[in-house]
Amino acid sequence: MTLAAPLGCRDDPPHTDSGSSDDTAGTTEGSATSTGLDDSTTTGDASTSSSSSSEGTTVVDPSTTTDGTTGGIACGDGVPVAGELCFAPFVVIGDVPTGALALGDLDGNGTLDLLAGHPNAFSVRLGVGDGTFSEPVDVMAPSGVLGLTVGDFDDDGVLDVAAANTGNASVGIHLGLGNGSFAPAQIIGVGASPHGLAAADLDDDGSVDLAVANETSGTVSLLVGQGDGTLALGETLGVGTSPNAVVALHLDDDAVLDLAVLNFGAGSISVFLGDPGGFLPEQAFTTGVAPRALVARDLDGDGFLDLATPNQANNNFSVLLGDGAGGFSRPVFFVCGAGPRDAAAGDFDGDQLWDIAVALEGADAVWLYRSDEPAALSFEVGDPLPTLARPVAIAVGDLDGDGVDDIVTGSIQNGGGLAVILADP
Repeated sequence: MTLAAPLGCRDDPPHTDSGSSDDTAGTTEGSATSTGLDDSTTTGDASTSSSSSSEGTTVVDPSTTTDGTTGGIACGDGVPVAGELCFAPFVVIGDVPTGALALGDLDGNGTLDLLAGHPNAFSVRLGVGDGTFSEPVDVMAPSGVLGLTVGDFDDDGVLDVAAANTGNASVGIHLGLGNGSFAPAQIIGVGASPHGLAAADLDDDGSVDLAVANETSGTVSLLVGQGDGTLALGETLGVGTSPNAVVALHLDDDAVLDLAVLNFGAGSISVFLGDPGGFLPEQAFTTGVAPRALVARDLDGDGFLDLATPNQANNNFSVLLGDGAGGFSRPVFFVCGAGPRDAAAGDFDGDQLWDIAVALEGADAVWLYRSDEPAALSFEVGDPLPTLARPVAIAVGDLDGDGVDDIVTGSIQNGGGLAVILADP
């Protein structure tokens, strides 16, 4: 089994409620067929079987047409081919339970480095550039780290790290020193069980701010960056039940960033459109049952960002198509394997279209959706990629510089840890 892709292959942003839906469009059908050696992104054609879901929308079942074609006759020749999913077997690089992952160039050498959240620390592994990493260095934290993100909080050109200390109701701001190490953290109290994080200039003042999804509190804390590496607690947004992911992104045609918040308990996404005076009132859009991660990409090629999430209770993956004005369609459901817990987008076959990788906690595997049409919502499905037991975190990026994306998974199994699945075009 094999697969490939480049991070940021298209020019749209990245890896993250309340009851009723304010959908602006009706039910949409998606399609999914087995992976072959053809080309492109996501479309609504036939050749798939479907069934009615409890939400009253179409569920596409790609498993009925998957024919075991992950891979290809040219895999391993170093040349990415559209439609060819090529990955080498996974390699274990750590055995500490891992609940969060992030990638970023922490030492400024042009290669991606790896951050992993553990029970009382996060670890830093510097990328060598060939898909391998240096030995880990642990940065201690007050409690289990279940959220990680990077951003330049002190405007020095060096990436810093924000870590969600989930059992401590706090966030640590760790300023990077440019070599993969960090200054002592600023610890900021937020809501209960912080989980999802998004670093971006939310108030358009030129400094990086931080949005924190607090799962137990049902809130999002906004931390205002001062431009010198310190952040101050600002507004608190009320959202749906158990928010566990947040993304800062442009959903309409103004210059102000918006927020999308995933609500695990409510089965919804809260959207807050940005305004020069702050955020406008929440709009809520239904996803599936027990959504676990939030992916924001243009998945149908219309130039507008869409939102997607794996739904753990339904064993499916839903896509909400954006209308470019902050509204979203009803979800399109794609069936996947058991226990989907996290998801990330990348280009795994070098065709400049966004594909999706989903960590399956219940199947010890990564599920693959390959975009196969440039201007419609359609996926082909590759054979699941085996990985460590109980993967709950996933990160995607080009770790070895071959122009196609690789996959890292984090396992919460005792003795589980981290696995790297390199693309093998």
